[in-house]
Amino acid sequence: MFRTNDRNYLYLVTLYIVLTISYLVSEFIITGRQFGVPLDDTWIHFRFAENFAHGHFFEYNIGEPTPGTTSPFWVIVLSIPFLISPRLILLFSLIAGSVFFLLTGLETYRLGKRLGFNDSYAFFIAVLTLFAGRLAWSSLSGMEITFFTYLTVIIIKIHLGELEQNKISIVTGLLLGLAVITRPEAYLLALIYYVLTVILLRKSIKKNIAHLVLSIMVFALIIIPYPLFCYQLTGKFLPSTFEGQNAAFNFLPNITFLVETGKLFVRDNVIIFLLWLWASVYFIVNLVKRKADSKFILIYLWVILLPVVSSFVAPNWRHHGRYLIPIIPFINIVSIDILQKSGRYIQEKYTKFSKFAFEITPVVLMFFSITGTIIFALSLGWNVENINDQQVKIGRWINRSLQDEKVLGMNDIGAITFVTKKRIVDMEGLVTPEIFKLRKLSIEQSNKALLKLLKQNNVNYIIIYPGWYDYLMEHYSGALESVYSAKLEHNTICGGPEMFVYKIHWDKLNLD
Repeated sequence: MFRTNDRNYLYLVTLYIVLTISYLVSEFIITGRQFGVPLDDTWIHFRFAENFAHGHFFEYNIGEPTPGTTSPFWVIVLSIPFLISPRLILLFSLIAGSVFFLLTGLETYRLGKRLGFNDSYAFFIAVLTLFAGRLAWSSLSGMEITFFTYLTVIIIKIHLGELEQNKISIVTGLLLGLAVITRPEAYLLALIYYVLTVILLRKSIKKNIAHLVLSIMVFALIIIPYPLFCYQLTGKFLPSTFEGQNAAFNFLPNITFLVETGKLFVRDNVIIFLLWLWASVYFIVNLVKRKADSKFILIYLWVILLPVVSSFVAPNWRHHGRYLIPIIPFINIVSIDILQKSGRYIQEKYTKFSKFAFEITPVVLMFFSITGTIIFALSLGWNVENINDQQVKIGRWINRSLQDEKVLGMNDIGAITFVTKKRIVDMEGLVTPEIFKLRKLSIEQSNKALLKLLKQNNVNYIIIYPGWYDYLMEHYSGALESVYSAKLEHNTICGGPEMFVYKIHWDKLNLD
């Protein structure tokens, strides 16, 4: 796959190894010689994957199918180690995410050369991608982020080949389908790709019509089963996570989302962020004038439209803005592209000082990127420490102290459920969709209905952040006895600094 005399591949692999070891050492030191994953969501995937490997098709509670994941394909990938031993899941998930991080860096280099950058600039783009702190963080998160990023890079590289050969590839439909069942954001990429492909290859569309139809058919065959599964269980074609995050189409963009997202990219690398904005304006102007380079159109539309559409549909910037992390390699590409164009213009028009400013820019870019990657190496350690010292810790306490309890209620369902293997009622609705119906009631009615649901399921203990349930704590605190809690001194990723285990005294409640 990478047979070449190009030593830049060796340098990229070496850089990847150094970065990964540095991140793991940071995690090892901060967590007090432990390892783990930085998100409770990762543990949710582990639970789905374990059950899937044992023949339980997308079931969180065994015997209760639920569309509680937006990444069904990643669940399937994570089920592999459970066929051997559940002890392998942490190592497997970290290796998988890390390997796809490396492949993303290597393929970004190849994509850069395919786009017309010389080896030096293509290599610099790949280096910026590996030094992207949030992307490096995601490579050790156990999540699907780097796998999805890798798929998108491959898709766009194949797209360039289609333009060069005036021939649509069925493989693109296959990869787009896999991307969609890995991350739903790929629906947007697929829409952009198919519309753009028809426009750019319109002169040869007749000879391509069969390939286009086959590509769409392969794409549809891959993506349709999961929405049908969702519809069968909930009456909606979208996973429960969509409703759980209150995602819906809005007629106005969420300005807070755009501001917070902007802040995240500024922290990544402020110069890259400014170049990205500049490049986007330049592209839009040239697109209106019909002068845009066809090789770059899909990339530009992807890095512009994903944040914009997200601000209307799913404005969520939690977990370091992980839903937009996959566009980082492409932001680096358009940023270096506009930097090159600006450099040529400066050399033609302006003074030696301006030329010097242009030449020093790569050094400045690397400074901010290295700073960002150090910050997220520390973030990884603190995030893992938080999850281990709160959710995992509570799960282990439950195994020691509540062995006879069959069902628990909770709001963060990942690590606790995976560690205890108990049936749960998800008080936020991710795997207990009935909760969403309760939210449509008044506050008083919904809280009473929630307690009734817990009682019907024989729940005697709930594990929650009290701040998430103000009404419940204010009006029913007399029936809730705190029996254990896990408090964080430095919370960086959890839903609250202290998570409590409450025993419900049903004899003190009147739910009539």
